[in-house]
Amino acid sequence: MLPEDRRERMRRYRLWLVVGSLLLVTWTLWTAREALFPFIIGLTVAYLLQPLVNRVQRMIPPRGVLVRIRRTLAVIVVYGVALGVLGLSLYVFGTRIAHETIDLVENMPGYVDMARDEFQSWNDWYLETIPASVRLKIEENLDEAGRVASSAIQATLLATVGTVQRAVGLIAGLALLPLWIFYLLKDQGKAFDFFYRLWPRPLQRDVRNIVGIVDGVLGSYIRAQLFLGVVVGVVTLIGLVVLDIKYAAPLAILAGIFEMVPILGPWLSFIAAAIVVLATDPEKIWIVAILFLLIQQVENTFLVPKIQGDAVDINPAVIMVLLVVGGALMGVIGVVAVVPLAAIARDVFIYVYNRLTEEAHSSDALPPHGHIPE
Repeated sequence: MLPEDRRERMRRYRLWLVVGSLLLVTWTLWTAREALFPFIIGLTVAYLLQPLVNRVQRMIPPRGVLVRIRRTLAVIVVYGVALGVLGLSLYVFGTRIAHETIDLVENMPGYVDMARDEFQSWNDWYLETIPASVRLKIEENLDEAGRVASSAIQATLLATVGTVQRAVGLIAGLALLPLWIFYLLKDQGKAFDFFYRLWPRPLQRDVRNIVGIVDGVLGSYIRAQLFLGVVVGVVTLIGLVVLDIKYAAPLAILAGIFEMVPILGPWLSFIAAAIVVLATDPEKIWIVAILFLLIQQVENTFLVPKIQGDAVDINPAVIMVLLVVGGALMGVIGVVAVVPLAAIARDVFIYVYNRLTEEAHSSDALPPHGHIPE
């Protein structure tokens, strides 16, 4: 039997090995983040499906042969239903949406020029009608906001173009997604158990709790953002169809996707819609602007406080500061990721602080968003 001091050294070495390996893996994933874009989509889908899989698994009685295949059977059921709904949606709506989207992309350069001409006519009216002293005050107030918005939009467009240019290289990853998500949901418990066993026994419970915190916050935030995106996309589609706006479906999908970009997302989706409307039906630009404003006001008043409040529990004023910091540090990726990362850091800090001070009972040390992955 090894002496106690040597066993203690071996435990420390093993801890350093695990921490070092985690840092190396994190650095590798971050360096290869562009190539891993399909798997980021897969993780998002897995987070969305995980609660359904867990619920179906609990509905299957743990008796007989079903004991070993409950998780697999639950994944197959949820997977089959999800793929069926997706396939039906693509069959019913996919052809029209794809045609409109391709047409919009092909015509967008011309629409931008037409929108610029329309805007120039407004600018001429503005210069001829508004007194110079009033124009000076207006332009001073809008100048800084314009620079910030321009930088953000430019960074977003560059990121989008870069993604499109790499689309061919992503096809293989996207083709593997269905199978990868299946095994991710099926073997989730085994992966977590293996990860926990890597740590020294005294730390395994704390590692399990911290992983639960991260999993809980991240899953809640992703599901909240996806739900908001779907709601905004559907409401935008209804509004644009009622107003008889061209390319209503692609613009609504774009609004739903951009909704997942905090603060800047609604502005980006409105800019895209405004370009199309100014080029195809400029007299409707004001009613379209009112539509987007009403959607955002209703969303920010009724949906966001409840959904995002339950997901991350961060004050909107703090979120605005976080977005500025995230954008300054990591650009568009920082804007998207900073809110859940801040919520995770806060809850992990609370947990570790309580554990180190030994002031809280173990059941109180886990923040409300945390849970133990199954």
